[in-house]
Amino acid sequence: MENRPIVSVVIPVYNCESTIRRSLSSIRNQTYRDFETIIVNNNCSDNTISIILDEFQDLPNLKVVHCKHQGIVPALNTGLRHASGEWIARQDGDDYWHPDKLEKQMSFLLNNPEVSILGTGINIFNTSGDQLQTGTMGNPVDYPPGDHSIKTLLLYGQNAICHPSVVFNIKVVNTIGGYEQLFPLAEDLHMWLKAIPHFLFANLKERLVDYTQKQDDNYDARVPVVLADWFYALYKDTGVVEGERQPRIYDWQLDPSHHGNPRKQ
Repeated sequence: MENRPIVSVVIPVYNCESTIRRSLSSIRNQTYRDFETIIVNNNCSDNTISIILDEFQDLPNLKVVHCKHQGIVPALNTGLRHASGEWIARQDGDDYWHPDKLEKQMSFLLNNPEVSILGTGINIFNTSGDQLQTGTMGNPVDYPPGDHSIKTLLLYGQNAICHPSVVFNIKVVNTIGGYEQLFPLAEDLHMWLKAIPHFLFANLKERLVDYTQKQDDNYDARVPVVLADWFYALYKDTGVVEGERQPRIYDWQLDPSHHGNPRKQ
């Protein structure tokens, strides 16, 4: 019987020839080695795929698959369909993993088998390479480590798991399904909200990912709040959560003419 890798690293790529070398070099240099690398070609029209095939054939268990439907959600779901690992790790074509990122996460998961979704702390950079001190909500990014605090933030519409940092068990997908096309700019938040009744979350406090934050004029900061309100009402009615949320006003809500926020595709 063929030995399957423990982790499937899913990397959707779209026209990222200027950043893909640094991103994939950080995958190549991981101290943890029991993984496969799944590149999802989301209709690249630049040299991204040529660079991968010419320079990164030595990535562990490399697969390059094509997603004909444009968009992050179809690309992610295509990657999941090709994954054979017990755990799914997310990466993007413009982010950087510190060398011991996967090793530290897999060690934590081995010692904490009750946790199924694990993120890490992150450093945030703009597309010019300047480090930023605040995230999309205008505040410093300091993700909580524990399940209760993570779920509390999720139910306020604040994503407390950075997507390119996460490692999650494939049973999450088997239980709640894949990513939802209705929410292409909040697909990860929607996934975590669905997972709240079924799985435990955690974050490593250490900053193990350099995350590139891009401006996206199509991003609407109201969507995460609406999603959180939906799920809070559902979980309150079904007894998943108890108590009342305290009212919370975000800076962007004070200016009704401005609903956009920086957001990476």
